[in-house]
Amino acid sequence: MDEKKILLSEKEIPQSWYNILADLPEPLPPVLHPATKKPVCPDDLAPLFPMELIKQEVSTERWIEIPGEVKEVYKIWRPTPLFRAHRLEKALNTPAKIYCKWEGVSPPGSHKPNTAVAQVYYNKKEGIKRITTETGAGQWGSALAYAGSCFGVGNKGLYGKGQLQSKTL
Repeated sequence: MDEKKILLSEKEIPQSWYNILADLPEPLPPVLHPATKKPVCPDDLAPLFPMELIKQEVSTERWIEIPGEVKEVYKIWRPTPLFRAHRLEKALNTPAKIYCKWEGVSPPGSHKPNTAVAQVYYNKKEGIKRITTETGAGQWGSALAYAGSCFGVGNKGLYGKGQLQSKTL
C-alpha cells in the first residue's frame, strides 16, 4: 500500500530560503515610490523594514541562508507533515502524485509563522521593541504574536470591531 503521510526529520529542514528572482528570465520592474513615482531605494524602505529584509528583497542570490535562531524556532513545527491525496488522485484519474501540507501543526495553526518568525527575528536584531499589525482573520496577528514570544518581544491581543487585532509590544 502507498504511504499516506510523509514525516521528515528536523535534519531535513531547509538551511536556506530560495529566491525566485535569481531564476526569472528577466528582472521584475522596480517598485515605484508612491510620492515620487521613482524606483524605491533602500533608504525609502529603511523606516519600515530591517536592513537585512531590505537586502533580501533586492537580492538576486538564489539561496539566502536561514539564521540558526530562526531554524531553531522552526523545529517546533517543521518540517510540515505531508499527506498523500490518494482519493483526489483517483477522482481526477491522474498519474500525478498529489500531496497536501498540514499547517495545523504550527503553534498559531497556519503557515504564517514561517515568515513572521523571520520578520520578528530581524526586527529584534535591529533593536525594534514593538511590532504592530492589524488583521481581519487573526492568523497573521497570532503568528506575529507567537513569533514575538519566541524572541522575547512582549505581545498582547486586542479585540475590536469584531476583528482580532494583534499588537506585539
